[in-house]
Amino acid sequence: MAATLQSLMEKIKDFMLRYVVEPFRHFGPFDLVDILLLAVLLYALYRFAKTRRAGRVVTGLVVVIIASLLVTALNLPALTYIVKLFASAFFFCFVLIFQPEIRDALERIGNSRLAAPKSDTIPQKLYPLAKEVTAETLDAVFEMSESCTGALIVFEGLTKLGDYVDSGKLVDARVTSHLLSNIFFDKAPLHDGAVIIRNFRIYAASVVLPSTKSTMDFGSMGTRHRAAVGVSEVSDALVVVVSEQSGKVSVAQEGRLLRGVDRDMLEDILMTYFAGNLYLRTRRAESKKLFLERLEKLTNTPISEPDEPKLEAEQLEIPLPKPGIPELYDEEDISAKGDGPK
Repeated sequence: MAATLQSLMEKIKDFMLRYVVEPFRHFGPFDLVDILLLAVLLYALYRFAKTRRAGRVVTGLVVVIIASLLVTALNLPALTYIVKLFASAFFFCFVLIFQPEIRDALERIGNSRLAAPKSDTIPQKLYPLAKEVTAETLDAVFEMSESCTGALIVFEGLTKLGDYVDSGKLVDARVTSHLLSNIFFDKAPLHDGAVIIRNFRIYAASVVLPSTKSTMDFGSMGTRHRAAVGVSEVSDALVVVVSEQSGKVSVAQEGRLLRGVDRDMLEDILMTYFAGNLYLRTRRAESKKLFLERLEKLTNTPISEPDEPKLEAEQLEIPLPKPGIPELYDEEDISAKGDGPK
């Protein structure tokens, strides 16, 4: 027993010298970078797995690895043989067990700007079409919002949604507010599902989308909102949702949900998604033009004669309050009225 314990201690000492002490004798800056990158990778894997079922599987896998190291250190022949058998098939078992998580991670990497950089603008000739599609979508969305008609509209990005399109019906029609409203009319045959808009055209309707895997608190929101977040998690699509219960308009993108969107905000979101920097440059030019027009209007306002002074509010074309209320006059007006004939 004592000899076995001494042999175990010798093996532990040899392990520490070989894999802990010896590497630090030749430690350099590249080793530090290597350690930092490994730490970042492990932390990213931890955050990715902790909210999924894979988190418990990883815990069990760590226990198995520690047990196999102990078996190897103790030199137990039968168990060591079994460990070697499993080690030879470890890679295939790993891929089989974590297949959903690996697929999800690869999809996120493929949708990132690093792997598929998306242009921040569109050709100038497509800008009017983007404006038209946005206007028609806004009319349809807020018409359905007023009538509390449920709707789910997906604007496809770089990630093609062909797997989900197959579950619906092909339409391939021009985007109009009347067509969108008719599709989501509760008695229409295609109202139950999502509409996918591809290349500024209604490509498919009645499409079944995946539900989200997120632990987000959806409260009273239904399956439309869950499906909107779900498809935005696995693609770069922009999704517009109209609630059937409250009529509220929501937008989902990159696994996040924005509720209570008004018309102006939705227009900005859609045009920024479609046109990017081209839309922002156009908005800046329009704002600058409006500012200059207002400034010129104020500058060219005719100045009254000295004996008939105008209030500043009149020069700015601001409606004056009704006369006869004392607190609406300033001191000069009151004194002028007091000096007049009684």
